[in-house]
Amino acid sequence: MLKSILFLLVLITFITTPTQAYEAYNNIASLLILEEGDKETKSIITSTELIAPKEEVSTPSQEISTPETYDLCQIAITEVEQTNSIKPNLLTTIASVESGRYISSIGKRKSWPWTIHAQGKGYYLPTKQEAIAKVKALQSQGITNIDVGCMQINLKYHGNAFNNLDEAFDPKKNVSYSANFLQKLHQKNNNNWQKTAMQYHSKNFERGLSYKNRLETHYAKFIQTDTTSLF
Repeated sequence: MLKSILFLLVLITFITTPTQAYEAYNNIASLLILEEGDKETKSIITSTELIAPKEEVSTPSQEISTPETYDLCQIAITEVEQTNSIKPNLLTTIASVESGRYISSIGKRKSWPWTIHAQGKGYYLPTKQEAIAKVKALQSQGITNIDVGCMQINLKYHGNAFNNLDEAFDPKKNVSYSANFLQKLHQKNNNNWQKTAMQYHSKNFERGLSYKNRLETHYAKFIQTDTTSLF
């Protein structure tokens, strides 16, 4: 019955306006197709057009930026400096001397967290795991005088400060120990930062003086390029 009525409507509409008849035919065809479908689907049909279902808009997940390896030491230094009374730029300068390397991709010298120094030779490993493996290999050869991490903590004399090598290479823990060590030296040296920096490297005056000169050179070249001095 419904089909007969709809056909008559199309016929009448066609006689009056062909364009409206074409549109009516399309709508009726849709109704006929949907007649046997579920009622919920029919509800989206109007008298003039089919309403297309809304497209789901996918929101891309927010990307979490991962710091570059060459930034890890500086990130730790900035955080430690905020909670410790260390002379400004001293930690950054020491790290530049101790574990710095030239990063060609950015054209700058940066302290490298996976740095090792043993028997007069420096190693810059690509990952923390490889750095730990290298230290273990050196230790298996009976080598104990090994410097590690951002600020090159000596495992022979300061190794007990860390529970394991993973902690020793952790930038935050490594830099924090360096800061605490500097603070203790600072108190012993009557708040003299120059002597403190010298003794961070060695209590031998000649070696300490040479180290102090290196710090000043690195500070002027890589840290603060204006006329201000480190000490």
